Amino acid sequence: MKRAPHLVLIKPPLRLPRASYTTLTCPPLGLAYLAASAERAGFEVTVIDAVGAAPRQLRALADPRFLRLGLSDEALLRQIPDDADVIGVTAMFSEEWPMIRGVLQAIRRAFPNTPIIAGGEHISAAPEFSLRDAAGALDVCVLGEGEESLVALVRALSEALPLTEVAGLAFLDESGQLVRTPPRPRMTAIDDIPPPAWHLIPLENYLDHGLGFGIGRRRSVPMLATRGCPYACTFCSNPQMWGRRWVSRSPAAVVAEMSAAVERYGAQNFDFYDLTAMLRKDWVLEFCERVVAAKLGVSFQIPSGTRSEVLDDEVLGALQRAGCNHLVYAPESGSPAVLKRIKKQVDLERMKDSMSCAVARGMTVKCNFIVGFPDETLDEILATLRYCRALARAGVHDINLGPFCPYPGAALHDALRDQGQLPAMGDDYFDMLAIYSDLSRSVSFNARLSSRQLAGLRRLGMVSFYGEAFARHPLRALHMLQAAISGEHRTRLDRVLGDLGRRLLDTRGDTRGDTREDPRARL
Repeated sequence: MKRAPHLVLIKPPLRLPRASYTTLTCPPLGLAYLAASAERAGFEVTVIDAVGAAPRQLRALADPRFLRLGLSDEALLRQIPDDADVIGVTAMFSEEWPMIRGVLQAIRRAFPNTPIIAGGEHISAAPEFSLRDAAGALDVCVLGEGEESLVALVRALSEALPLTEVAGLAFLDESGQLVRTPPRPRMTAIDDIPPPAWHLIPLENYLDHGLGFGIGRRRSVPMLATRGCPYACTFCSNPQMWGRRWVSRSPAAVVAEMSAAVERYGAQNFDFYDLTAMLRKDWVLEFCERVVAAKLGVSFQIPSGTRSEVLDDEVLGALQRAGCNHLVYAPESGSPAVLKRIKKQVDLERMKDSMSCAVARGMTVKCNFIVGFPDETLDEILATLRYCRALARAGVHDINLGPFCPYPGAALHDALRDQGQLPAMGDDYFDMLAIYSDLSRSVSFNARLSSRQLAGLRRLGMVSFYGEAFARHPLRALHMLQAAISGEHRTRLDRVLGDLGRRLLDTRGDTRGDTREDPRARL
């Protein structure tokens, strides 16, 4: 009897800007979904999570601006079984590509004859570049939603079937020409997707260290209630990955998965990773009713997406009763003219009213903004800063003023590249994308603003917001001090300061740089 294919799925280590005030140290939900579908298909599956296996292992890289978080290449390679038939690597964020490329090349040297595949948002946005830049270390790209394409690809590879018959792939043929197979239709019956295979991932390492997207240090498990986003914001690469179709799971299925996580893993909190969770009021209300009825005794944190009108007093009350203690809004700009140009469909006053209501109900509220769009004027940026101060007066707890970054796959990226305003795609370009969470530097893609001016405006906006917030709510400074001592974070700022302190401790004395051994010396 022929044995089942052995699929090895890998989450590479992270490459973090040394001055980053955020971290993506969270359980790999997408990889867990892929592993579950592969197991259901009858494959033998091994997952190697280089971050989860070493969530406190930080080391300096040769470039002093960056740190490496997770296993070394040598340690990662030692975990790959010798009988692996297919090795898959996730590549979500373009700024991490230089690190991921190095991991792919290390795997290729150690496993010269094993097919290596990759997927994720970066791969879906730039498949040809990734295939060529990996210099022979990447055989096939899985584009978009991956569960069905991954299963079909592994079967085709194990049975020596033509890859041209598998939808949703990109690869180079024998002559070096790019081949893209027809796109795979989005999955609609997403309740039928098996739950994430957390048993294959070192989830306890995340839970024990309080790691995740949320603001607390509780045992937080990721959740996904919906997939996709129906909007077409010009700065977002979502359409390349998901298209514009929004699909929701049933509230009953989501709550059942939450109940199982409480029972099996002692989950105390759930971080929802949805792009646009708040789209249908009836869905949100039913979900909240079911959470309350299940008596889970947990909290959850959820991004509001674009449809802030869904978050009226009725919905906010239902969320608060169900355990939602943290909401993230994404107005992106305080200028109606900018919102129109970037196709962000929000009503700023309605959104501010919704945030005020959430604060009044005791929720922690954070807002995300982007400044420095290519055609944005100084007056429009100042309008965003004034809106931020108005939010501080309304009681909003946190903001993030990120610089515009031209991510591959986004409409603005394509327009700038067509106009010759972007550097060639390469390591310098990917280094620039890492500025989104780095207040120490900014890169301007706006002809009206220098990079230094943009950095100054970001700092001015952050100082202005938090200065206003602390002046109007002086007890927050005391709460922040208590959070620093106890580790129980109430706001995103609490979490940021805690993460920066932990990172300082984890990197103290490590000035070696990334002295990689030869990965072919597998022990």
